Parts: sequence; C-alpha cells; structure tokens
Amino acid sequence: MATAPRRAPRLSYRAQKRLKRAALYLTALVVSVFVTVPVYLMVVIAIQSPAATFSGGRVNLVPAEVTLRNFRVLLETTSTVRYFANSLVVTASSTVLSTAIAVAAGYGLTRFEFRGKRLAARAVLFSYMFSPIVLAIPLYVIFFALGLLNSYFALTLALTAISAPFTIWLMWQYFQTVPIALEESAWVRGAGRWRTLRDVVLPVARPGYISAAIFAFAVAWNDFTMARVVMSRDEMYTITVGASLFLDRVTIGWGETMAVSLLIAVPPFLIALFLQQYLLQGFSVGGLE
Repeated sequence: MATAPRRAPRLSYRAQKRLKRAALYLTALVVSVFVTVPVYLMVVIAIQSPAATFSGGRVNLVPAEVTLRNFRVLLETTSTVRYFANSLVVTASSTVLSTAIAVAAGYGLTRFEFRGKRLAARAVLFSYMFSPIVLAIPLYVIFFALGLLNSYFALTLALTAISAPFTIWLMWQYFQTVPIALEESAWVRGAGRWRTLRDVVLPVARPGYISAAIFAFAVAWNDFTMARVVMSRDEMYTITVGASLFLDRVTIGWGETMAVSLLIAVPPFLIALFLQQYLLQGFSVGGLE
C-alpha cells in the first residue's frame, strides 16, 4: 500500500520572524555598503594630497595625512565660489517659488470644488513623468525669444517647472489630511480665508510643505541639464556644471574633483540630517508611504 508523501515541516512563527529579520539586516548591510563606500572614497581622496593618495603606484584608502590643499586649489585657481553662489541663488529662488505654488495649488485643489478637479490634479502629476531634457528645448526657445537666457530668473523658472508638478501633488494629498473643522472653527470666530490659511492650516501642514521644499531643493541643487541649456556664460554656471568642466582642465586632478564633489554633497546632507523628521512625516501622511 502506497504511503502519502510526507510534508516538509513548516517553520515556526519565531523561526520565520528571525529569518525575515536576518534578511532585512542583510539587505540593509548591502545597501549601506553600496552607499558608504563611494562616499568614503570621495572623502578620503578629497582630504589627501595627490602625492599621498597615489604614492607607491597605488591608491591609498587610509589617509596618512589630512590636508586642505585640494580645497585651496579650487578656491584659488577656479571659479568654485562663483559657481557655488550661483547654485545657492537659483536653488533658494526655485525652492521658495515651487513651495509657494504647491501650497496655493494644493489648497485650492483640496478646498474648492470645480469641474475636472481630480483630472487636473492627476494631469499635474502626469506632467512630472516627462524627463527634464524633454522640456529643455521648448524652454530654451521661449527664453531665447524673451531674451532671458543667462539669467537667474530663467533658470529659476525652468527648475520650478520640473519640481512644481510633484510638490503640487504632494500638497494636494497632504491638505486632504487637514480637518476642515479647524478652518470652520476659525471662520466662526470671524477669521477670513487668508488668515485661516496662515494661522491655522499652514502650521498644521508644516511637515507637508517642508517636504515639498526639500524635494524642490534637491531638484534644483542637483540639476545639470537645465543649467547647461539655459546658461552659456562661464560666470553664470551652477556648481554642478562648473564641476563637470574641471575634468577637462590639466591642472585639476582627482583630488580637486573629489573636493568639489564633497562641497556639492554637504548642503543636501545637512538638510537631510536636520529635517529628516519632517521629510518622513510629510511623505507618509501625504499618501506616499
């Protein structure tokens, strides 16, 4: 008489939980290695002199000395300060403009009823799916016709056009989590729409618009395409475009290149470090978890 095949013993709940935890830790370890190793190499090469980095015919990954020589070369022989200032001006302008548009549009989509509202909101997000290079040529033609090339204003508008669709979507989602009862209570006490938005809605929605501002900052600060298209004069380049030009200079080596890369990475790192609580809360409550 044939016997039924024996089933493999099932793992207990505790064993499954341990296995999932081990898989999670292993995944986190792999991701950490892939993220940490390039950053470590960038820092090590940036803080060593080229002679110390490449001594002995190999790359020394353990710094024997710490020097600011690479940063001094950048400041004394290149336009790094000018490029950095250009990036700060354009990024700050684009971040403020994109966040203001997102707050106004997101609040309007949430609190006002009109035909095609949901379609308009989805169309805004759909427009974000286009690559910046698709918008680069039309924007170049428009700015050329208006005489706005090589100006902070043109680049600010171009960067805002890239980040605004997503920030509008984010604020539309976030304002839906703000109870209308809070505004009705303020209206009963005689507050107008603008004062209610300023004193009641915006304080509650702070994580949302801070998340939108961080996203707009990241888009503007890391942009290369729009800055390369809109700006054609060397003194108007942003730090990302200027850093790419260093690779063509004989006097600039890997040490200086890693130094400018470190300078580019510092502002996003500081923002993520000090505002990560708002960032996580804004994206999770905004329906993007």
